[in-house]
Amino acid sequence: MEKGRVAALDAGRAIAIVGVVAVHLSFQFPNLPKTVALVARMGQYGVQLFFVISAITIFMTLEADRARFPEARHITLRFYIKRFFRIAPLYYAAIAIYGLISWGALHWGYDRAWVLGAHGPADILLNMLFLHALSPSAINNVVPGGWSIGVEMLFYLLAPLIFFFTMNRARLVFASVAVLAVSAGVMWLVGCNGAADCSVENNTFLYFWPPVQVPCFIVGMWAWFIFRPYLAGTSSITRGGAWLSVAMALAFALVTAALGVWLAKGHEFAPFFAACGAVGFLLFACSRGGRGAGQLGRRLLRPFAMAIGRESYGIYLWHFICTYATFHFLARAFGRTNEEMSLALFIVTTAATLVVSYALSRVSDRLIQAWAARCSRRLLARLDARFPAR
Repeated sequence: MEKGRVAALDAGRAIAIVGVVAVHLSFQFPNLPKTVALVARMGQYGVQLFFVISAITIFMTLEADRARFPEARHITLRFYIKRFFRIAPLYYAAIAIYGLISWGALHWGYDRAWVLGAHGPADILLNMLFLHALSPSAINNVVPGGWSIGVEMLFYLLAPLIFFFTMNRARLVFASVAVLAVSAGVMWLVGCNGAADCSVENNTFLYFWPPVQVPCFIVGMWAWFIFRPYLAGTSSITRGGAWLSVAMALAFALVTAALGVWLAKGHEFAPFFAACGAVGFLLFACSRGGRGAGQLGRRLLRPFAMAIGRESYGIYLWHFICTYATFHFLARAFGRTNEEMSLALFIVTTAATLVVSYALSRVSDRLIQAWAARCSRRLLARLDARFPAR
């Protein structure tokens, strides 16, 4: 395992990004078998798995820095520097690239990229400031899938405050109740205009915006507080604990499916239950497994899962390029296939999209992320010189 990385969390990121890619491609295959289509639609909740992993990683990072440095302000500033250089440079590149794709599509007579909506300079500015999760026109129209990055960055602003406040279980309970109450209040007063019969539709602004999604980070905080030794990789879950984790993940997945993609009657609650199911999956990923074929299969798949997990951010940003291309050039052909051929083409297209997106992510790592990492290390070194470690 690389320094600072936990195998179970990378495995979780890999599953999350595969789910996200699958759901975005599944709409191009109207003749998929119904069961496969339902499972593919569940891939949208890979974003909530990302949110849970993000909360766990945040608390892991802040705890490690607190052990090294005595100054809380220094730790907070370190956190913001690392998060900005991890997220912003690649996101700014995505703003430029998808802007060029949209312009090129219009220039050559195609419709604007189907994942982009109408937006203006103000929306681009909001995306650059990472405030786009608060605006209906900016939240998902400048960078496809950018809503989740906006939600994460807003939570990053609050994360150090929550971390230093929640030093014990009682404070964590208070902070959790406060955040959930504020989210519910804002949702009712602003999102629903005080209406008692308000409902949230899937893939709309009310579904994307922070009051619906922030509870997922609260679930991640509690997961870290309760299961820290397992999630940090210092302890292994027993076989009985692994089966209990699977049961937990499946139970919450069924609730999520009923509220979201199946009955579609509770999209405002589905992300929370998806996050709870994500914790069960991560705990299962922390288990060692037994001997024999299962262990051999895990050893063979693990390098691929770790590679995809490490590149999940880049894959998330760039897979929309493949989705856009297949939608415009292959969707009609995909729609004419029968169930068996649709399933085969769906699997092949998903695999190809992952491969191409992974390659694009590696290129962007070399051209952008490597430079950003060097800048981050230089700034942190200067900052650390002012606050000597213990």
